[in-house]
Amino acid sequence: MKRVLIIRSGAVGDLILTLPVLSALKKHYEGLSIDMMGDPVRLALLKHCGCVDNVLSIDDRVFTPLFAPSGAPSGPGLHSLQSYEAIISYLPDADGVFEDNLRKFVGGPVLTGLSRPPEGRRIHMTHVLMDALEPLGVDAIADPPEIDLPLGAAAEDVSHLASDRTPIAIHPGSGGPAKCWPAERFVALIECLVGLGYMPVVTFGPADDAVRRRILPRISDSDVLIVENRPLVDMAVLYGRCRAMIGNDSGMTHLAAATGTQVIGLFGPTDPAVWGPRGKSVRILWGKEVIEEDVGAARCTDVFYVRRLKDIAVGSVLNKLAVLQTPT
Repeated sequence: MKRVLIIRSGAVGDLILTLPVLSALKKHYEGLSIDMMGDPVRLALLKHCGCVDNVLSIDDRVFTPLFAPSGAPSGPGLHSLQSYEAIISYLPDADGVFEDNLRKFVGGPVLTGLSRPPEGRRIHMTHVLMDALEPLGVDAIADPPEIDLPLGAAAEDVSHLASDRTPIAIHPGSGGPAKCWPAERFVALIECLVGLGYMPVVTFGPADDAVRRRILPRISDSDVLIVENRPLVDMAVLYGRCRAMIGNDSGMTHLAAATGTQVIGLFGPTDPAVWGPRGKSVRILWGKEVIEEDVGAARCTDVFYVRRLKDIAVGSVLNKLAVLQTPT
């Protein structure tokens, strides 16, 4: 196989969790070209880092007929799908319309995968996504997501990192308020880091306005570097240059982990066994529980129950940070 298309919508974390699929395909098929369809703004990161060759927008009008249940789609743009030897779609498609329409244009296999685990199963999403490759005979081992940034890549904010103060990245936002550690805890953490001589690098994205309004007025810009609404490539570079990153269950936490940065993930209502960032440099505080191992390598058989984010104390985060920063 020489050319494949992967369809993956979703947020930043969803894309990062798909990276092991790309890696496994490239290991199995020498010289494979991978295109990806989804949100072109987010997918620009994967193209920039060489993970995919081309990016297609799922919102392009050319592909609108693929969602139509009224019959065979038509149009010259759709015939470009015939150039792919296989298509792997993770798009939610309960009625099968999208998949049926794809099959009308692709001579090779059209494979579909789940966008979340089956009900009641505590299996990490990297393994769930890998299941779609089984018909191809691809090795089902899901390695932790990794991003290799191009040599010379640099975010302009990196130049502001003071050489005499170790930068620690903090991302207080997430996809929903229920997944966010209390804003006052983040403020207290930032103040403690400043007092300990670190340079807190606090990052905000377009969806973080509410938590931003609660945090920014309470911290000093002279002691903290604020980075807002930057492209994902810049954020990956920035996190990669920091000594560690502290964040909620969010795409930015997954992104930081994929760059190899040491990560402390703060979890409560969501299951880290399914959605946790992966890597040997990742530690997760889940309510009062501490997870030291790679969550993707563990097999969970016990029943999931919600922990409380407010049970994570500032001191617990600082203690874990001190351990992470101990040279090995």
